[in-house]
Amino acid sequence: MDNAIRQNLVSRRYGKNRVMMVLCFIAAVLGIFFLSVILATLLYRGVSALSLDVFTMSIPAQGSRGGLINAIYGTVLVTGLAIVIAAPIGILAATYLVEYANGSKLAEAAKFLNDILLSAPSIIIGVFVYGAVVVPMHGNSAIAGILALALIALPVVNRTTQDMLLLVPNALREATAALGAPRWKSMMMVVYRSAWTGILTGILLAVARISGETAPLLFTAGYSKFMNADLTGPIATLPVAINTLAADAGEDLKQLAWAGALIITVAILALNILARVLSGRRQ
Repeated sequence: MDNAIRQNLVSRRYGKNRVMMVLCFIAAVLGIFFLSVILATLLYRGVSALSLDVFTMSIPAQGSRGGLINAIYGTVLVTGLAIVIAAPIGILAATYLVEYANGSKLAEAAKFLNDILLSAPSIIIGVFVYGAVVVPMHGNSAIAGILALALIALPVVNRTTQDMLLLVPNALREATAALGAPRWKSMMMVVYRSAWTGILTGILLAVARISGETAPLLFTAGYSKFMNADLTGPIATLPVAINTLAADAGEDLKQLAWAGALIITVAILALNILARVLSGRRQ
């Protein structure tokens, strides 16, 4: 009797396991299918829209020749300066939380707030920067866009750096302390060197995260059809340009939107692949 009950229980468990495996397989196939359709459509429409003008001319008026060079420039400028701000602050904050304040109430509160900021919708950050920067400056500006993207990238860098520093064995810290090295030198010469690949991976993931953001830039950096090097004025970025051009009635401008979507997708894909390569090399 006991064997019959046991076999019945085992068969029921195997049956449930098979059902869940089939459902997971179907979900994976559906996800891959829809992703493949999206990428195929993007490649088909985007590659046909690419031309030399896309990389040499600014956004045109409807019916005129033009390209996306000012939006590409604006994206690189805004994203690059945002990372220049977010990366050192995120790394130093994570170093303090892990190496100096680990276990304290302040550290736990800071980690909790960082996790909230990490999962916060980007549009909320855009609205916050709009009220804090755009309104006092009486207009959109590249500075506001840079600050918005920096606030989005900061928790990504911070969280990744925390995880990487926690993976460094304490034996390395103790060994340098036993040799009489100051703590700052131990951090610079041993801990950071051991974790630099993971930290760099986190920075690349932060770049990939913010380079495709549209909502915060709509509120902050604004939109411009001209090449603009003035950080106090509006600046074109690829995500906002794609959103604006795709809504235009002109078919030529819609084609530019497809080209921009392909460019930013390839760039983000390349950053993610590079981050995975670096992460795999660390492992």
